Amino acid sequence: MAATFDIDGLLELMPPHEGAGEAGDWAVVEQAWGFRFPRDYIEFITRYGQGGIEDCISVLAPDELVPPDAPQPGMRGMTEEARWLFEEDGEPIDEVRSAEQIVAWGGSCTADTLGWLTTGDDPDAWPVLVLGRNGGAPRVYDMGMVEFLRAMLRAEIDPCPVGITDAWGCASPRFVHWRLERQRRRDRLDPLTGAPRN
Repeated sequence: MAATFDIDGLLELMPPHEGAGEAGDWAVVEQAWGFRFPRDYIEFITRYGQGGIEDCISVLAPDELVPPDAPQPGMRGMTEEARWLFEEDGEPIDEVRSAEQIVAWGGSCTADTLGWLTTGDDPDAWPVLVLGRNGGAPRVYDMGMVEFLRAMLRAEIDPCPVGITDAWGCASPRFVHWRLERQRRRDRLDPLTGAPRN
């Protein structure tokens, strides 16, 4: 896969709201994880941060970039859970030789895990991997994380790669950062729209 990504396409489709994004030292993050993260993921986390898309797809930032009171499980916990799920219930495929190759960056409200298959030395070439909630064979998509999200939101991936279709083919998808979602819940507002709850 070419080491390119189109963050502009995703930004146009789903503009981040004011106050979104995570700041931090990526050198510290990558030292803690032992590898360099894909550039498109770094750009996404910088622009959007940790949060949800259409209240059904979650994207996780590295634990080192979010405070302890951020929603759990974090990225490290999700990665450990995904590796355990693959070892317990996964069906081996040619691309996935070891559970240690799996690094989770998100999930769905139907308990699908979204992650990378960390093959090769170039993180920008890591394909996206989807693990279903009931195990089985993982599905591998030969594209980066940002392109995967854009293609899913435009329904260019068919069938829908996760067990819920609320964000699949969504004309105006919304991303809500975890801090904004938490504040809306405290104010008894709808976490996705910010409208008063009846």
